[in-house]
Amino acid sequence: LKFYLENNSGVSVQSSDVVIGANPIFLDGGIPTRLTNLDLQAYFSLQNLTGITPQQYSVPLSEGLYRFCFEVYDLQSGQQISRKSCSTVYLVLNDPPFLNIPNKGEQVAVKDPQNIIFQWTPRHLNATNVTYEFTLAELWDNQMDPQAAFLASRPLYQTTTFATTLLYGPAETPLLENKTYAWRIRALVSDGISESSVFKNEGYSEIYHFTYAATCKEPEYVLSEAKGPTSEKIMWQGVDHKRYQVQYRKKGVENAVWFESGTINEFVSIYNLEPGTTYDFRVGGQCMENGPYTYSQIYQFTTSIAAADTATYNCGITPEIIITNQDPLPSLMINEVFTAGDFPVTVKEVQGANGVYSGWGYIVVPYLEDTRIKVSFSSININSDYQLIQGIVETDYDENWGGMDDIGDEIDALTDFSSTLELVETIIEDIDELVSSGQWKEYHGTLIEDMENNLPVELDQNLTTAENNLEAATTALEAAEASGDEEAIQQAEEALDTAKDAYTAAMGEVKEFIKEASKIIKKALKEIENENSDEKIASYQSIVEITSQFMNTGDADTATTILDQEITDAIEIEIIGEREPMENASWIPQEIREQIATYYENEFLYNRAVVSRYFSNSYTSEEEQQALADQLQASGEKLGNFILGMKKENKSEEEMIAAVKEVLYEEISTILTTKVYQDEGQ
Repeated sequence: LKFYLENNSGVSVQSSDVVIGANPIFLDGGIPTRLTNLDLQAYFSLQNLTGITPQQYSVPLSEGLYRFCFEVYDLQSGQQISRKSCSTVYLVLNDPPFLNIPNKGEQVAVKDPQNIIFQWTPRHLNATNVTYEFTLAELWDNQMDPQAAFLASRPLYQTTTFATTLLYGPAETPLLENKTYAWRIRALVSDGISESSVFKNEGYSEIYHFTYAATCKEPEYVLSEAKGPTSEKIMWQGVDHKRYQVQYRKKGVENAVWFESGTINEFVSIYNLEPGTTYDFRVGGQCMENGPYTYSQIYQFTTSIAAADTATYNCGITPEIIITNQDPLPSLMINEVFTAGDFPVTVKEVQGANGVYSGWGYIVVPYLEDTRIKVSFSSININSDYQLIQGIVETDYDENWGGMDDIGDEIDALTDFSSTLELVETIIEDIDELVSSGQWKEYHGTLIEDMENNLPVELDQNLTTAENNLEAATTALEAAEASGDEEAIQQAEEALDTAKDAYTAAMGEVKEFIKEASKIIKKALKEIENENSDEKIASYQSIVEITSQFMNTGDADTATTILDQEITDAIEIEIIGEREPMENASWIPQEIREQIATYYENEFLYNRAVVSRYFSNSYTSEEEQQALADQLQASGEKLGNFILGMKKENKSEEEMIAAVKEVLYEEISTILTTKVYQDEGQ
């Protein structure tokens, strides 16, 4: 045979007249002869080819359209006995896999048991029977480039798989906390005899590294809330994070790209989505400035089809990625609790047995002020540790459902500083551009308007001073530039840099104060809202005990009369804050007096619980909620100065929360007392 390889880009390779190692081909009339790669091997050997250099031969052919041609020659005479017959082939060298998670440079939270998901996306088009070689290595030298360190390290773990997801679980080599690891995938096509690569870079992917972090947890209680057919709000609870990043992509789409959205808040809204489409998403938290992110597991949401659809929570709460206990739960009763992902689910109706259950219940969302959200589940699997191991728990949101408690408008009035914080961040990060364009005054004015004079006096004065100095410095620079005096211009520029630094420092103080004050006020409000009827039960028990003791004296009428009077006096004295010791009631035994004192304490707590419940449940209309929100907003300046004063006294967070809680009780009680009298027409 004579072999030719040609294309339109100038490649022209052919076999030599004498092909060393080629065996003669014997043909029988009327019988087709099929030649294998072993029969043709010699024709592709470098020593038998012309028109190609050793350097060209050592690398794969570039992608493109090629013609593979053969001619047949008589072995004895050397004469050509066939025409030149060609086949056109388009050669494609496949891309190696694309690594997804863990992403390059991110942090992976330590879990017990060990549970790390590695996931990659194949990018081959014409390769079949592809296997993937997974390699994991520990990087000992953190000063080296991670890719170089990986290539210089011995593999810690290596395996092959046909899947595009690998679970590195408790059975694999344990990883060490706060150590850095790198991983790589190689795609291979095996014919059972030898491995032939049809991939670029010999099938090797990029090298990604991650830190197995014990000090930075992933965000918790991840939920999404549908806002319409093209937008979704993602919410979560952080764990001492500096910033957050939400990644999302279409579910089930090959080579889908992760889109990212960053924020300093514990929520973000995503826009320009496609209606009726399911998306994967996850939330990452950053524990140190400019550090890596620690991501949650992957969740999903589905956008609504039409704008008329009711906006709803769309959580699709899934099981933990790995749960070692697979033993089914024999029975599940009403009011029992099982866990689905991060959320404890309280069961209110259930059918099923032996680990498979259907029904409904509710979850409690901490960052929604412990709001209860109704959820339903169908044919889910629960293990003997009350953990969801298969299936999905879905929200069944109904704004009229009795288990929903929401005082969002009131709390938002004091704790939603997200837009103000974003504005402060923008001013700090873009101060040079804002000053050079003259826009900083407009941004500063917007900030002051947002704060509505609620900034503590000291911080307000510092910010005003920094603003005046910056304005004076910009004016001085304009005057120097108009004069053309180079020395004056240089001095004015240096003064402007100093003024900008002072201004951004003042802004930084505002930012940190807003974040801390918001957190303290929110926690205080949460404690108020959470106070429940346990105190009421305790007060009833105390009354029963006191009455029983008096009854035992044999003077029930006197006991009842005195008890009623003492309770009435105690409540009146409690209201005006001047409760006196019962020293004059010496005829009452000491233990009885102690029980009465306990009653007073419980009665006081009970009254506070009543305030809490009224605060939560009475403001049902938008007008009432707005009125209460406005009243609380007016307390913002007072609380701001109050918190700043406690910070100067080095009060702990717990002490500040307790003090703010008392101020809020006073404010809320005043508001509600007015409302009660108005409702009763007094």
